[in-house]
Amino acid sequence: MSDAPDFRSPMFESAVAQDNSDLRAEKGPACDVRHRLAASAVYETPALGRSGWMRSATRNWRIASMFQAQSGFPLTISVFGDTANAGTILGDNPVRAEYTRLPVFGPETRTAQSWFSPAAFAVPAAYTFGNLGRNTVYGPGMQLLDLAVAREFPVRERARFEVRGEAYNSLNHTNLGTPNRFVNTPQFGTITESATPSREIQLSARFSF
Repeated sequence: MSDAPDFRSPMFESAVAQDNSDLRAEKGPACDVRHRLAASAVYETPALGRSGWMRSATRNWRIASMFQAQSGFPLTISVFGDTANAGTILGDNPVRAEYTRLPVFGPETRTAQSWFSPAAFAVPAAYTFGNLGRNTVYGPGMQLLDLAVAREFPVRERARFEVRGEAYNSLNHTNLGTPNRFVNTPQFGTITESATPSREIQLSARFSF
């Protein structure tokens, strides 16, 4: 929990308080990732056959993997512009939305077309601040599986030649980006970008001596 602007979530949010006369209303989750799992494994494949070309072709291979999964970052449902006429800094949009008491998530939410229910939020009345707390809605989580296959060829006693193939986001899993959080914009509630690139494959060779 935090009420300091420097510890807000990384969602392009305001770095100033909504109302400097009510800093208690700024208390909320900081960069809160509730769950995160990171697991890695390296496996050296056994050579097939006792001798001959089969053993030469299958020895010294190494397979490595890195799996990451985490829950989403919190974000603040806000108003685009200074509807409260509070005189904010250019580029900041600290005025928060009004919570209508309707459900935030429902059966047709948590998708790119509607991450949350837009009906749960409204623009506060003119010259007033919204009653919604800071960082009260959580965005999409993330899953990534990176794989690498490598083989090392001894050239001399202190020289090695390695070939390597790597696949980032090997399952080509779509990780949704930040929901559009401004209640008075047409894209409110939708997700129009991804948080991670699609599958990327690269090949490399390295000579060590």
